[in-house]
Amino acid sequence: MLKSFNYPLIAGVFILIIGTAAIGILRLDIDTDVVRSLPSDQSVISDALEIFTNHPIHDQIAVDITLDKDDPNILIECGELVEQKLRASGLFAEVGINEVSKLLPDLALHVITNLPLMFSQEELEQEITPRLGKEFIQLRLNELLLKLSSLEGIGQSTFMAADPLGLMEPVMAKMALLAPSTESRIYKGQLLSADNRHLLVTARPRTAGTDTASAQQISALLATIAKDLSHTYTPRGINVTLTPVGAYRAALDNERIIRHDVQLALLLSTVGIGLLLFFAFPRPLLGIFALLPAFAGTAAALFVFSLFHHSISIMVLGFGGAIISITVDHGIAYLLFLDRPQETKGKEASREVYAVGILTVLTTIGAFLILSFSGFPIFVQLGQFTALGVLFSFLFVHSIFPRLIPSLPPAKRRSLPLQGLVDRLYRTGPIGAVSAAALALVLLFFAHPQFNVSLESMNTVSSETLAADQMFASVWGNMGKRIFLMVKGDSIDEIQQKNDIILQKINTDKKSDIIQSAFVPSMIFPGTLRTRDNLTAWQQFWNRDKIATVQKELETSGAALGFAPHAFDQFLGVLQSPLQATASLLPSRYYQLMGISEKKGSLVQFITLSPGPRYNSQNFIDHYGQEAKIFDSPFFSAQLANILFTTFATILGIIAVSIAALLFFFFLSWQLTLITLLPPLFSYICTLGTMKLIGHPLDIPSLMLSIIILGMGIDYSIFFVKAHQRYRNPDHPAFQLVRMTVFMAATSTLIGFGVLCLAEHSLLRSIGITSLLGIGYSLLGAFLLLPPLLQAFFSDKKQPATEQSLSQLILARYRLMEAYPKMFARFKLKFDPIFDDLAALLAEHKADIKIILDIGCGYGVPGCWCLEYFPQANIIGMDPDPERVRVAALAMGERGTIFQDGAPHLPALARPVDLVLLLDMLHYLDDETMTTLFTNCFQALAPGGILVIRYAIQPEASRSSSWLLEDYRVKFSGSKPWYRSPEKMAGFMTAARLVVETNMVSPRNSELVWLIGRADKDETSDK
Repeated sequence: MLKSFNYPLIAGVFILIIGTAAIGILRLDIDTDVVRSLPSDQSVISDALEIFTNHPIHDQIAVDITLDKDDPNILIECGELVEQKLRASGLFAEVGINEVSKLLPDLALHVITNLPLMFSQEELEQEITPRLGKEFIQLRLNELLLKLSSLEGIGQSTFMAADPLGLMEPVMAKMALLAPSTESRIYKGQLLSADNRHLLVTARPRTAGTDTASAQQISALLATIAKDLSHTYTPRGINVTLTPVGAYRAALDNERIIRHDVQLALLLSTVGIGLLLFFAFPRPLLGIFALLPAFAGTAAALFVFSLFHHSISIMVLGFGGAIISITVDHGIAYLLFLDRPQETKGKEASREVYAVGILTVLTTIGAFLILSFSGFPIFVQLGQFTALGVLFSFLFVHSIFPRLIPSLPPAKRRSLPLQGLVDRLYRTGPIGAVSAAALALVLLFFAHPQFNVSLESMNTVSSETLAADQMFASVWGNMGKRIFLMVKGDSIDEIQQKNDIILQKINTDKKSDIIQSAFVPSMIFPGTLRTRDNLTAWQQFWNRDKIATVQKELETSGAALGFAPHAFDQFLGVLQSPLQATASLLPSRYYQLMGISEKKGSLVQFITLSPGPRYNSQNFIDHYGQEAKIFDSPFFSAQLANILFTTFATILGIIAVSIAALLFFFFLSWQLTLITLLPPLFSYICTLGTMKLIGHPLDIPSLMLSIIILGMGIDYSIFFVKAHQRYRNPDHPAFQLVRMTVFMAATSTLIGFGVLCLAEHSLLRSIGITSLLGIGYSLLGAFLLLPPLLQAFFSDKKQPATEQSLSQLILARYRLMEAYPKMFARFKLKFDPIFDDLAALLAEHKADIKIILDIGCGYGVPGCWCLEYFPQANIIGMDPDPERVRVAALAMGERGTIFQDGAPHLPALARPVDLVLLLDMLHYLDDETMTTLFTNCFQALAPGGILVIRYAIQPEASRSSSWLLEDYRVKFSGSKPWYRSPEKMAGFMTAARLVVETNMVSPRNSELVWLIGRADKDETSDK
């Protein structure tokens, strides 16, 4: 066997595989960001993607510092130490909230200075009116006096004089929603929890949160800081715990988990498939070569993919093991046909595999390419990458493999228990079909899909990260329950104008319990519209009587407490002479505090809201969608589920219809089309039912694989249908190889996908579970349902009605054939005048002809005509093309014996023949060959037997398209067409001792000539 290999070419192939794979990997960036895989053609998705990209929290990290006791001063000390080390690392653009907290006094001063612009009419009535009563003023002045007499009052005299009633307090209270938790507080420039046991440090990395290289540095830095804190405080009996959260942790977890799963899947699938191949071939080591087309196809796919894409999702690479299992199918089939008890040729094996497998390649590639229309970048990549892998693997099998192993000597006999198992499984007959149908009927009651379409189904983090997120949510609040509005503008004035509109809507919705709480910067920095309205409301609210009452109470109560007579003149002056209606632009130093950032020359602002009991997502989006982009997590998940289900259901419908149309085009039989689709239908019912029983909902990978399973699972049906159509007898040696191919292909795919069931990552694990069920049930359906159905269909020997025409009787012989020979027979009967001419030429011999020799019989259509025209005759046919020999043998049935051979050789004959046909094939033969052939025909003919020839001549005038096409085909095949005159042809016949009886141009085609000769010899003549 070793001498059969082309070792230089094998070495070159391995070098090429390694080189193309390396180039592809080096050219491609590995993408670990799951968010990028979302479709962006839907507004709810595109808005969410833009918010994900621009929201500061997307890249921000947060570090919770926890003490085991209530000691805010120690917390402050730890927080300052952590911030110091974070800044020193150089990994962060911003660290801590200290700079923001320093702005609060300035902000309070801005509010006091602009009190007339801070309140709407409704807010004045609800929030200011209660502060104007005598009791409140007296209580308030007492509080101010206490503050002045303590350290807390240092530097507060300005605020007290300008706002003795604390009108700024309800304004500043509106900013509470900016904090992670409403119970948190700022102490010494740091954010502390209500129980004084947690401190929050925030930082924004210089690079994206999903940059795993930076994430690894951040993780290492935080681990070092945690150790330093432990070394510092543990000896003092203080336990300090650092709990970081942020996108960087998810990115690290996903990369680590997927890399581990990918390596494990590739290892296990390669080993599993290798062992399977080892035990399936007469030459065990030969089976390992079935992996070669898969590796070559995957490497070539990587290279070509890198020419059109700059990155590839790591999850698509995680699918690599499964891709190998898909593309290994054709290598298995080729080697099974090559590794046989007799000497085999690579080209012959390739021809058999091509004939049975070409349709499976088309359906598989089509199914994966359909994913390009899913709108999901990750699935677009997956579809294109896998389709390329399947295509290049198929091309490798049929172009490179026959050159790597041109031929193999006969294999030694070896017991293959796996072959016996496969044959027994295929022969379960009606019992197996009924059992499969019963299983499908039972599972049909459970086949109600449950959907869990969320990003969580595509994202997996470690238990430590999950615990950190849960702890952070319990201490600092769950941001997932809030609604985010993103406002964009080219200037701060535009932002403020939009804020005014949004605030007006929010105030209305708060009255209706649609919104519970929200903070909009217009509450402190109103735009032109709100400034005008608020100032008008202020002027109307502070009439003379109200001002006089407040002034009197302040002077009376203030004097009683020892305040100076004119202590509150600044405040009273504002009441009496308010500001003009001029809006001030929000200063840039407050941008970060107000949720505003600069992005690519424009301003982006985020507004956070808490929904109320009457909140409705769709109504809210319709109401606010003109001014802002909106992210509502529950609504986003629901819409994502709906979009995905609709998208994939549509794609599944399209591909189902496309495959059905493709099958009908190839089979030209609606019965065979339905039979072929039966196992995938069985697989869908059983897969959905089983997933319901095991509690595995339909998630994003499951929806994706619903398309892939149809494209792959139907391959097994196609193999069996084509094998039945091609070989008819299930005991045919080639049919046994096809069964083995299907079993091996499905099992290798089950191994490739099945190992993903062990994956830690939820996406890969879901792919494994869904594929294992879908492909497994497809295999089971093909082996149990198809054999009895196909046996019944192809053994249907219904007798045609006696009133049928000769053409109908002939077409009935091709009824179960593949599409091409079926249509060839139909068109030849319809358009070729050969049959009318033969009927006229042979009418007088109808009772005499019993044995016919058809040399160059082709697909056997003229031979079948002879069998129907001469009911008592049998036919012996020969043709050099094995495919035509196969079709002719099936068409002629028991009355025909067909050999693969070419002129001038003739098959061994048991007795002389009555009729020899040489139809449309002499232009392939040179003069010497034709002379020998005529002599052999004379010897084969019985006394009085006739030789009927139709041959092509070279027209002197214009030539028909059919003549030109045939002429081109002969030349393209590397041969020379031989056109001879009627006189020359008659000379050849006479030289062969045949008596020329007819030599005439066909009445219906002047480019064809009929030549008939008789073997005028007696019984004792030389044969």
